[in-house]
Amino acid sequence: MLRTMARLALIGALVWVAVTALDWLRMETGAAGMATLGLLLVIYALLIALPFMPGVEIGLALLAMRGADAAPFVWAATVAGLCLAWVLGRALPTPWIIGALRDLHLTRPAERITRFSGEPPDLRLRYLCQQAPDWLARILRDWRYLALALLMNLPGNVVLGGGGGLAMTAGLSRIFAPVPTLLTFVLGTAPVPLIVWIFGPGILPWTN
Repeated sequence: MLRTMARLALIGALVWVAVTALDWLRMETGAAGMATLGLLLVIYALLIALPFMPGVEIGLALLAMRGADAAPFVWAATVAGLCLAWVLGRALPTPWIIGALRDLHLTRPAERITRFSGEPPDLRLRYLCQQAPDWLARILRDWRYLALALLMNLPGNVVLGGGGGLAMTAGLSRIFAPVPTLLTFVLGTAPVPLIVWIFGPGILPWTN
């Protein structure tokens, strides 16, 4: 319980700093504005890396406020946050992850992770394919990188863990290799920043 409260307090602090910085960014220009933008990009990357966090809203707000000039930096921060989540999924001790899932009352995922932890990637993939329906098993086996990219762009994917949760799960599964995963993050997060970079923030529907 205390661990869960500590995590929520940390997330709340990050969100508060981000909202405060966004308000500051609206009024500041020059060096102070650039410093605030840099701070926001760091916070945005950290929030993106957290499961079940709709941090993408901060990125969209930055695109709307700073336009085409901020687009490549928002894109890079998004990729950095997803890579951080993937690395955490690979690096965090399995018992710690299982404990965190049980703290959140996600007992079924915790049991599945316990069952195949310690197995090599090919056996993990075989186990997941055996547990999944035929159509999902084929996606996991042959199209998992494309599926990950599509899920990251799926509206409402926060119920699946958001971009950070999906990236962390990919790292935890050990069935997503580093280079293809990085390319998936780069290409999968490209559409909105590229559109804003080319056409400006006016292309975003909520800015009209």
